Amino acid sequence: MNRFIKLVNFEVNRFSKLYLGLLILTAISQFASLFLVKSKYMKLANDANYASSIKATEAFVSSYGELSFNQVTNHILFIGPIAVCVALMMFYIFIIWYRDYFGKNTFIYRLFMLPTSRMTIYFAKATTILIMVLSLLAFQLILLPIEISVFQNIVPSELLNKLSAVDLLMSNTIFTIILPSSLIDFILFYFVGIGLVFTLFTVILLERSYRWKGIVYGILYGIAIATVLLLPAIIESFIVGNEFSFYPNEVFYMELSLTAIIITISILFSKYLLKNKVSV
Repeated sequence: MNRFIKLVNFEVNRFSKLYLGLLILTAISQFASLFLVKSKYMKLANDANYASSIKATEAFVSSYGELSFNQVTNHILFIGPIAVCVALMMFYIFIIWYRDYFGKNTFIYRLFMLPTSRMTIYFAKATTILIMVLSLLAFQLILLPIEISVFQNIVPSELLNKLSAVDLLMSNTIFTIILPSSLIDFILFYFVGIGLVFTLFTVILLERSYRWKGIVYGILYGIAIATVLLLPAIIESFIVGNEFSFYPNEVFYMELSLTAIIITISILFSKYLLKNKVSV
């Protein structure tokens, strides 16, 4: 366990500078977006001379609507960092392995020579990915109430449609994707995400084991895993027909079970490859 913790700490430290830069970029970009949205809206309001009378204010709000934080979340500077974080995390799943192979002095050789199981290295890398994803999610959840508070303080109350962080999380498309409102959806979403990480790890190890043939094997493995994950939809659409459909809780338990099977197969397959096929 001590070696595992040291390996996780090592992997996190290797990514820490870029990760910190990503957090700073996210904060700056999102705060910039709320000031830009507010400025654009207030320019329209001032051009309409909204403050001249109550009727003028009501006429402006009737024409343009009240300003809410939902409009900020649709701005490219708010959405952009979230998309960058997701893309970078997907990319890092590959980088966390390939930089050890192609970095200076093929660092993977030194890793595999450590007096510990290769699966310890494997799980340390997977844990690092999970820590990074959950940390980014936690950072966004901490940042959101602060952004909403600042936004509501700089927009005149008569033009503001107040929205709490909870309301935003429940109604906004972006946040319902990265943070599902129900516990069941949250568990399934991130459990499938964990399954995706282990699947991609297996694809990478297939490529490292068989090189060019491994790329083909990896693609086929990915297609097979996707087919397994889509089995409930395939059964519902092409086998039982339109007369029958699964209940949501049935779909949940089926997907949870299939994802557990996928994770188990990927881990066991990866263990076999690391022990018998992967070389440096």
